[in-house]
Amino acid sequence: MMPEPLQKSFRDRIRTGDTLLGGFVFSTDPNITEIYAAAGFDFVIIDLEHTMGDLRIVAAHLRAARAAGIQASVRIGRSQLHDVPRLLDAGCKSLMLPHLGLPQYGAEEALRVMRYSPEGERPTCTGVPAAGFGLSSFADYVQRSNSEVAAFGLVEDKICVDNIDTVLGGGLVDCVMPGPGDLSVSYGVHGQFTHPHVQQAIRTVIGAARRARIAAGLYISDPSEVAAGLDQGFSVFVLSIDYKLLGAALRSAAGQMREQVR
Repeated sequence: MMPEPLQKSFRDRIRTGDTLLGGFVFSTDPNITEIYAAAGFDFVIIDLEHTMGDLRIVAAHLRAARAAGIQASVRIGRSQLHDVPRLLDAGCKSLMLPHLGLPQYGAEEALRVMRYSPEGERPTCTGVPAAGFGLSSFADYVQRSNSEVAAFGLVEDKICVDNIDTVLGGGLVDCVMPGPGDLSVSYGVHGQFTHPHVQQAIRTVIGAARRARIAAGLYISDPSEVAAGLDQGFSVFVLSIDYKLLGAALRSAAGQMREQVR
């Protein structure tokens, strides 16, 4: 009997252009991650940049993700850049890094510490959850981690767009994702996500991703936007935020209930 083929890692799925569906999780409750898994999503992004979450909450989400069979990425803010090694040691296999290409922000440094030498500068400890608490081969873990840890890079600044081919040239980013909100601010058209400058910046990012042979990710507000995104060249889709989806669902339900009362 032939052995079954090994399942592709999340990074391999990104790199080979699989269509992947995810969502931002702002809730501190790890049950939310399990709900996304039960609902059929491929991954969640646990947000640390805009929430009051901490590393213990992230660890709970990571455990929930492993148990439920869904991939979990972590979006870090500037204040958590120094926590990248600890997040990886806790079992995180994917990070979303803000303000790619903005030297003072530190995303490039974070990319370097995501992998062990000689590919990077990640600190070493054998007694952590990701390495099996020292009960398995650390050499095997290093090889596996270096090949499987995935990096999302958020393009949020005009300076990054202007230098996008150079920024992506290092080969350390697996998926690049334009952030229309931050781009609108950077281009001086605050909140105008469909402004020609913002839309041209997004097209520039997609073109550079294609040349660098890496995936492009798209934040969407509604599931109906996937088809148009595929036509543009996106393969990774992040649907809104759990809080926003919950709010919309509750408002719709309340409206339907009140219609029956009137």
